[in-house]
Amino acid sequence: MANYRTKLRGYGVPEVMCNALKRKSPADQKPAKSVKKPRKAEVNYLPPYPAGEDEKSQEQERLQLLTEVRKRDNNTLIKGRMAKTFAHRRNEIVNLSPSIEDIKARWPALFEASQIQDEFHRITTVNLESKFMSKLDEYTPKLLSLFQSKGRTMGLRLHAILLKAPSNRSIHVTRDVVIRCLMVYLGESTDQLLKEYDDADEDVSQDLALQKMKIYNLKTSTSEDPGVGIVVDGPSHHAPNTSTSGPSHPAPDTSIAGSSN
Repeated sequence: MANYRTKLRGYGVPEVMCNALKRKSPADQKPAKSVKKPRKAEVNYLPPYPAGEDEKSQEQERLQLLTEVRKRDNNTLIKGRMAKTFAHRRNEIVNLSPSIEDIKARWPALFEASQIQDEFHRITTVNLESKFMSKLDEYTPKLLSLFQSKGRTMGLRLHAILLKAPSNRSIHVTRDVVIRCLMVYLGESTDQLLKEYDDADEDVSQDLALQKMKIYNLKTSTSEDPGVGIVVDGPSHHAPNTSTSGPSHPAPDTSIAGSSN
């Protein structure tokens, strides 16, 4: 195995080269210290640069990406450039271990809802949203049983959420209820992330335009399922448009995207 790793190092495979002693800081120059290795499911942990590309050419792509992020309705181009610079980004994150502030300054597109999913897929080859929803559906019966068994103050808060849901609720409403209950169970504040609107409200679009980040339900008189959407601050921060029952109010074109999940 040691000989195999030596051969990989000779070929310049990044996942092996990143642990070479000469690449470590003086304080970490020990074979067993600060070893970088992929976690479970990280298929593309530290990929090599694409053929014909190197650190300099990819850095130029990153600088162009900073310009593209500021433009409106530019998701397709951003998606392509983010995929192209994946190796450069992973090289920075794995080898340099930058802070979140530095990553956000150098790769702002990485913090968009759509790019979070794309980056997760690039690293693990797993679709984040569908995987999460499938597991949520799998554990829903046990979670509902757990919530219903709780007592005292937390039990009262959980039961209040459960009682609001209709008895013949759809899968989308069930997911909404489970996520709300799960946030309460974990001690998270639902008010900071979730918001409900009624179809009769006239200022829905204006209010949503002021939100930094919200998951909203728009209850309508024509459908049992609420219109569900995600608001993320910024003109290019869109979630996939997969709403089950769209809101009747026009959404601001800078921040609204429907989602059934």
